[in-house]
Amino acid sequence: MIEVMSKSCVVVIPIYTLELTCSEKAGLLHCIERLKDYDIFFLHKQSITAASIFESMSLTKAQERCCRSGAVADEWLRSTRTYSALLFQGWFYRIFEEWDYMLIFQQDAWLLGTGEDLAWWIDKGYTYIGAPWTGNLGPDTPDTGVGNGGFSLRHVRSMIRICESVRTSYVPVFRWRKLAYRMTLFRRYHLFPTSQWPLIFCKRFAVFVAMSFGWNNTLSYFSNVVGTQEDHLISLFAPLVFPWMRIPSMAEAAAFSVETNPRATCAHYHVQRPFGCHAWCKHDPEFWLVTYPDEFSALAGCEG
Repeated sequence: MIEVMSKSCVVVIPIYTLELTCSEKAGLLHCIERLKDYDIFFLHKQSITAASIFESMSLTKAQERCCRSGAVADEWLRSTRTYSALLFQGWFYRIFEEWDYMLIFQQDAWLLGTGEDLAWWIDKGYTYIGAPWTGNLGPDTPDTGVGNGGFSLRHVRSMIRICESVRTSYVPVFRWRKLAYRMTLFRRYHLFPTSQWPLIFCKRFAVFVAMSFGWNNTLSYFSNVVGTQEDHLISLFAPLVFPWMRIPSMAEAAAFSVETNPRATCAHYHVQRPFGCHAWCKHDPEFWLVTYPDEFSALAGCEG
């Protein structure tokens, strides 16, 4: 089955710097070995060569042969915000048009599954899958939804359709949800003199009407002006503009990947072993190392 599906998905690994930590290098090598039947694509700055990446990671000749690489202008990988903007560009996804899906695997991700597992998730046919933000399970994050982009599976043609659609620039993202929020602000009128209430009401209602027609309330605005993270745009905002998108439930997303509150998330959603995880060193690393010692055995020799 893997040989059949191998060309349907590419594993995209963004490389920001050649100075990888021991755990990052171990995680990338572990991913390459587990998904060696799939194409591996290193996305790097123009100032970094593919040869230097292969050398810094000590890839074998066999591993190099299953890897491709491509460069983008350094500015796109300069910061979290520029990288986020890159992943909301249609031309970026067109680089990967020959594949149906792309698995984005950032340097701080870890793969717990296999190539067979990836094929199984591809067959699900989702537009986008990422780890759920489980703020309701603890103080780790204020967000709740699906899902984190650091370890995420995306349907390439759907991403192109979203990023290049005119709806991205002109269709408003929120309507009644924004009105409901602004209605809650009316409770604060006691903070203002009674004489100002009509003016404040008119101002807030006018803002709501303007936003309902797209003023400061489109995907392009949130991406280019506000700098909203691309995974929030794609998984939380875009489905409000493109209702055809298929996004998994919180429970199914947790089976795919876990990031925030890993201990509580796995317990709450009865996850035995997720396909992968993101930012595991940041969010309760002891949980991962103790619960899945065999999966993290590649860390042998790394200190800390």
